[in-house]
Amino acid sequence: MISSRTRRLGWVLLALAGACDRSSHRYDVVDTPDPVPVEAAAPPPKPAPANVDPSGQRLPDACTRGTGRNEEGKCVLLTTRRPPTGEQVQIPAGEFIVGDLPSSYDFRKVIDDPKLLWAGQPPRVVRSPGFWIDVSEVTRAAYDKCIAAGKCTAPVCDPSEALARTPEGARPAVPQTCVSHEQAEAFCAWAGGRLPTEIEWEYAARGVDARIYPWGNELRDEFIAGVMPIDTPIIDLSYFGVRGMGANANEWVAERWDPDAPLSTYVPKGFRRPDGPLLRALGSSPTGWVWKAARVGDRQHSDAADPLRGFRCVADLGADAPKLTVPAQTLPLPIVREVGQQLRLFGGVAEAVDASEALTFCERLEVEALGRTWSDWRLPTLAEIESIAAMFRGPGPFWTAEGAAEQRPPSGQPTADTPWVTVELGAKGAAAARCVHG
Repeated sequence: MISSRTRRLGWVLLALAGACDRSSHRYDVVDTPDPVPVEAAAPPPKPAPANVDPSGQRLPDACTRGTGRNEEGKCVLLTTRRPPTGEQVQIPAGEFIVGDLPSSYDFRKVIDDPKLLWAGQPPRVVRSPGFWIDVSEVTRAAYDKCIAAGKCTAPVCDPSEALARTPEGARPAVPQTCVSHEQAEAFCAWAGGRLPTEIEWEYAARGVDARIYPWGNELRDEFIAGVMPIDTPIIDLSYFGVRGMGANANEWVAERWDPDAPLSTYVPKGFRRPDGPLLRALGSSPTGWVWKAARVGDRQHSDAADPLRGFRCVADLGADAPKLTVPAQTLPLPIVREVGQQLRLFGGVAEAVDASEALTFCERLEVEALGRTWSDWRLPTLAEIESIAAMFRGPGPFWTAEGAAEQRPPSGQPTADTPWVTVELGAKGAAAARCVHG
């Protein structure tokens, strides 16, 4: 901003220059040589708009979600393409946190009914290569084309209840449900792709900021109980702009169900026995395929088609696809936490284990964290649990070095101050296990 004082000074200088002109240019015609002719300078090129690079590629306003970093280190909008079955977006390569953490450590219900309450835990850091993924779920119209081509078979259940709120004319744009895992695989193969792995699905849904749901971290309850057309104006966009991963159909992914796949990152040799409480309840060879839903770190399994379960396809990147990496770093993962003097706590839980499996779980646990490998884990003593109750969390029950313990509040939910007491479960009883180091 030019000050008034500076403006007045400028006018004074201009006036003085004019006065000099009136008294000093009398003989200019004699003293000034003829001008040398020059070619007119070409006008300077117009600068490209701020959001377009020299090649015409639109650039993002910020290097954040929905973008990738190219080989020159510049941020660009994610590439899209349109195969015959719908639009796909290129997911850039990147590192992110996969998995889930329990919201509750109440394992009392598994004592008599062994099962996994939090099958996606614990979280872990993984790296995903880039890939193409469908922006929306495969629709009924797209699946009909596969049937007409003789490469897909008819749906195997009745979706009418899930479609109850969708007008007849809009139903071709609804996700195709009521198909088995095998049928979903057949469609993706016909479309030139495959089902996404669980890692790919979760990465496309979550991105690098460890969000709980595809749209963020707040639970939303305005979505209808059913399926809806993929172009419904809903605010359900993932970190990379993928639609409907939390608010529309549940979705098949590629893997067969393994109850301890998340824990295998930290306990690669396994810890369950065929006659342990969980595998006894599931059968020594659990069956089914993994499917994913709104809480992206969770994982469920089934063998059957369902009116609320659909799918989307992915494809590997070809040599002609630009090499993109995600522009942001993932959040730090405090999987090992210091909870007392020389005592550290592992952030994962082994669910529905007996006393022997609990010991094996801690003995085989190896964790890369804080610049080193942590081994020699063990079950905590009851006194140690009491000393770190706020971080350890209950009510349990959890296996301890002396047996098993849980919190028993007089009424309501336990707090960190609720006393821990020993419980008698027997060697074959089912409880949870958390491990300490130190």
